[in-house]
Amino acid sequence: MTLCYSRSKALTSSRRGNQWDVEPQNLPNSHYGEKVSLLDGDVQNSKHDDADEAGRIHVVPIHRRPDLLVPCADLVNSEWRRSQAARVHSLQKSCSEFPVCLVLLQGPRGREERLLGHARLTRVVGHGSSLFVESVVVSKQERGKGYGRVLMEETELYAKRRGFKRLCLTTHDKQHFYAHLGYVLSTPVQSTVPPPPPPPPQFSGDPVIQTLTETPYRDARGVPIFWMHKDI
Repeated sequence: MTLCYSRSKALTSSRRGNQWDVEPQNLPNSHYGEKVSLLDGDVQNSKHDDADEAGRIHVVPIHRRPDLLVPCADLVNSEWRRSQAARVHSLQKSCSEFPVCLVLLQGPRGREERLLGHARLTRVVGHGSSLFVESVVVSKQERGKGYGRVLMEETELYAKRRGFKRLCLTTHDKQHFYAHLGYVLSTPVQSTVPPPPPPPPQFSGDPVIQTLTETPYRDARGVPIFWMHKDI
């Protein structure tokens, strides 16, 4: 999984319904501690006062906010180029049974609402209590403000409320960021969406050693990749 940053967008729909060592400074409250109910397997947020809504940061499954499909597609495409139609089609696969695409939002629904980031979760083969964080994107304009950390914390909270106990992920160069959030080095797992990871290199009798600066694992392109997980 890659932690990226792309251009922030202010949402104009009026329909109703990273710097890893930077700590969030003066960020509005996220939705930790809220009372929630379950609806079709998804976490449903409780209502807030208007004053709280103005600056509240929270994650929402995108299949509950189809009005955000195009803005979210543009956000993801700013990091991984793809046609807008293809990206929207991918996001439309989000459902309570997984994969789930989460969007990080700030402010009340409407013209003042801001799209800050996106994370995609899939199931892990053979590990019913684990999820794989397939991708994370934070708006480029918002980097250095701690939103990467907020997005990960909110994603963990969503997974925990759904009954999952572990998040797995990969990264090419943000392993220190994730270690700062409590993730530890791990071994490859298989997500239900991408093909299984390539096997680790074989050493003659030597154990496979992975540190925060060196990994024996490679992605499909042969680029070094770090596997990590966190028990939530």
